[in-house]
Amino acid sequence: MPHDPPAQGADAYPAADFRVASGVQPGDPVGDGAACVPGDIYRLRKGAGPRRLALRISADPTAPQLAGEGTDIGAPGDAFEFLSLLTFLRDGGDRLELLLIRHIASGGDFIIPLSPIAAGTDFTFIAADTPPPGLRIADTICMAFAAGTMIALPGAAPVPVERLGPGDAILTRDRGAQPLRWVGKVTLRADGNFAPVVVTAGTMGNPGDLAVSPHHRLFLYARSGGPPAALIEARHLVDGDRITRRPAAWIDYYSLVFDQHEIIYAEGIPVESLRVGADILTRLPAEIADDLRARFPGLEQSPHAAVQGG
Repeated sequence: MPHDPPAQGADAYPAADFRVASGVQPGDPVGDGAACVPGDIYRLRKGAGPRRLALRISADPTAPQLAGEGTDIGAPGDAFEFLSLLTFLRDGGDRLELLLIRHIASGGDFIIPLSPIAAGTDFTFIAADTPPPGLRIADTICMAFAAGTMIALPGAAPVPVERLGPGDAILTRDRGAQPLRWVGKVTLRADGNFAPVVVTAGTMGNPGDLAVSPHHRLFLYARSGGPPAALIEARHLVDGDRITRRPAAWIDYYSLVFDQHEIIYAEGIPVESLRVGADILTRLPAEIADDLRARFPGLEQSPHAAVQGG
């Protein structure tokens, strides 16, 4: 007998919490693609809290998407409709994708961020698409450095990331030498979502190749007229020439955590540390997320100013 697909868990917000801050339709909540105007700027309401949604997602686009056990929206067995896959651009160029869904029984609309979202940040609507069949609402991500990445220390030669440990002093962009609090390691198949992005030596003044996971963000200075700096996911920088995806059989990824969300230097390029927060932990590989929850219970680090738009 066929089995129900396993439930996927994700954080969802009422659509009314994500509204037009400026543009053609100020004050309007986000709607499906036909209701959104390109160029309108949206913000997630400060204080907005996510609710846990569990869905048994079918690869058959004609089949209903049913709530699973553990859902905080509706009840197990309730049907949901996928309305639109919406794409926004954050100041500085980072993309945000939102899945707009409807709880059939109540008629309530909700958004599921498919990449991290921050309250009070401006997001400019740019496009809407039909959600693809079998879309995962909780794709696992990893924000980490490949083994061999050279990390800058204060007053000393850089060392490979795999040689670092808690208590080591690391050079940060904003606060000088800071002690490393945690190092996480995960070994993954280096294909698809986990194939590293490689910034070829010399592309950004880096003496060696920088290999990071696709969702890891680099701290970049904007072009003239833009914000002074922004954190951009490596996957959005791929140009097929100097910045490429490099699939492999397996890869060791290392994540670094400090007391605060920091900008550090990897192969001479400023990049982010792993930020500990509920929106991130729900999407990390389980072996990393479980260890972080055990070591830092309740910790919610504020994003670096480049994420907040400060």
